[in-house]
Amino acid sequence: MRTAIIADIHGNYPALLKVVEDAVANGVDKFIFAGDYIFDLPFSNEVTRFLMNLDSAYFVKGNKEGYLSKLANDNQENWIYNQMAVIYQTFRELEPDIFDFLKNLDEECNIKLSSGKSIYVAHIPPFFSAIRMGFFKTLGYSSSSSFHKRICETPFTHEQFLSEFSDIVNSDECKSVIDKIDANVIVFAHDHLQKYAYCGDKLIINPGSCGQPLDCNTAVAYTILEETSDGFKVHEKRVAYDIKAVISETKKSMTYQKGRIWSEIVFLSMKTAKDYSGIFFDIAEQIAASKNEANGNYIRERGSLFDNNILEEAYEVFVSKYKENKGNFYV
Repeated sequence: MRTAIIADIHGNYPALLKVVEDAVANGVDKFIFAGDYIFDLPFSNEVTRFLMNLDSAYFVKGNKEGYLSKLANDNQENWIYNQMAVIYQTFRELEPDIFDFLKNLDEECNIKLSSGKSIYVAHIPPFFSAIRMGFFKTLGYSSSSSFHKRICETPFTHEQFLSEFSDIVNSDECKSVIDKIDANVIVFAHDHLQKYAYCGDKLIINPGSCGQPLDCNTAVAYTILEETSDGFKVHEKRVAYDIKAVISETKKSMTYQKGRIWSEIVFLSMKTAKDYSGIFFDIAEQIAASKNEANGNYIRERGSLFDNNILEEAYEVFVSKYKENKGNFYV
């Protein structure tokens, strides 16, 4: 039995089609989707409709789908922040049955295999914070943004990354949580970094991102889990797709017109497979802080949405620094 594990599509319908095509060509007969199907690119309806029509597929809700209930109860007259414009526009365009499908997904599932073994799936599992803290303590990074920083400063191979991930999941902090999960295989996603390791006799898999990988490899990622008489085999897969065509099509959409700045950050990440969101929002935070100091009438709590003028100013600074440093902010 071969199962394709796919996550973090983020509205990238052309990439999803390429991945599913590759999976079928590799003899896959089941699919597991680990969340974050929508937002960022303007094809959320197409992505979800395709998933809904797939046979032998299992789904869990990602944090992006978790936004939907709140958005449905919001007063849209308050939707004035360009920082959220892509999300607002995507929500407005979602077809009713697609909205219902996504909103009603479970946050976790446990899949029983014919062999008697099982697979636990959650977009953000109970041990996720322990993994992030473990990476931070031992390697100095805890997210795709800081992964980008580290690989620019001290390049490392995917094999080295897998070895480090194995050390983290076998740490006391992670193992104590993982041991409580009653499954032979544990699937998670969220950070767009493809990896796998064993924690004792439990196999831990993150398939990376099908829509927006952030591990410096622009080919989109998914993982094939093969069950054999000897146990499980993991096949990490990468699939190239036409990034320029997807960007070109996106620029014709209302999503891009409403949320140009965020769309351009996403395009840059698609073209480089590096996470620039942290860099961009750090710049915006610095601008906001300077305005707080210079003008007592300007008050913004950290973590709240940025005023549109700050977002525009931050993007101008970001573009200037990107060009000046030729894309490497860590020189």
